[in-house]
Amino acid sequence: MSEIFEIKESGSLGRGLFATRLIKKDELILEFTGPIISFEEALQKPLDKLSCPLQIGSREYIDIQEPGVLANHSCSPNAGVKKDHYLMAIEDILPGQEIFYDYSTTMDEDNWTLECKCGSPNCRHIIGDFRHLPLDIQKKYLDLNIVQSFIAKKLLANIAQHRI
Repeated sequence: MSEIFEIKESGSLGRGLFATRLIKKDELILEFTGPIISFEEALQKPLDKLSCPLQIGSREYIDIQEPGVLANHSCSPNAGVKKDHYLMAIEDILPGQEIFYDYSTTMDEDNWTLECKCGSPNCRHIIGDFRHLPLDIQKKYLDLNIVQSFIAKKLLANIAQHRI
């Protein structure tokens, strides 16, 4: 088990990850692990908290295992996914605080949405693909380097294409 977080109940979100000590900004929280699966295999997964594939390519996913699968979403995250599979703190996280990341930073599917229950003041009410986020939030996440690399590369290619 981790020395920096514990698994506890998180209200309507089920179980979640909670800091057991101060987690400093840019500190590694965990590595998402699990078998690599295809888009088609991801579609076969039940839509529940214990099956939450992490998109790492246009048609590739990590079928993440515990404890990573228990990291909940927030529209006001204190963590983010860097280098495609490392959950890192994007601000200091105090002992007892739940660790959240924005699922939209990892998704690039045309038809994927999920009702958001984070309850943050900035709640968007719907979690969807990165490209559907407001532009100021996209820029913030890109500046923090917490957008999956395949999404960032695709965005840069689109920008370059429109400049020609």
